[in-house]
Amino acid sequence: MDVSPAHVLDHYPPTLKARLRAVRSLIFELAQNDEEIGEIVESLKWGQLNFATYRPKSGTPLRIGANADTGTYSLYVSCSTKLIANFRDIHPDMFAYHGNREIRLCADTPLPEVELTLFINAALLYYAKPPKFQ
Repeated sequence: MDVSPAHVLDHYPPTLKARLRAVRSLIFELAQNDEEIGEIVESLKWGQLNFATYRPKSGTPLRIGANADTGTYSLYVSCSTKLIANFRDIHPDMFAYHGNREIRLCADTPLPEVELTLFINAALLYYAKPPKFQ
């Protein structure tokens, strides 16, 4: 059985697949353009795409997944970080926050690339330097 990231994405409806691919590309683009982030290792965790920094371990792992029933996709970080709480404090209306680990977005709305860039960058550099939220 193929459990590659491409295989996982193929099971989503077209709009969700496009959003997940765009977020995945954004993660790799940010890592490629910032040497402090270093190498990204992509894997599957709990059926979702997982991105971890490697050499150096600059950030907290970031997962992405989607819910076809609700037409939403999400970014997840470790609940032991303060990333979601800090982001919610500074930008309370930027995303739909769920608990201390999830940002949920609607696939029917445009990809908020600028806002996601802030969040993803903060996650990928979580241990390297204080997060930048503005």
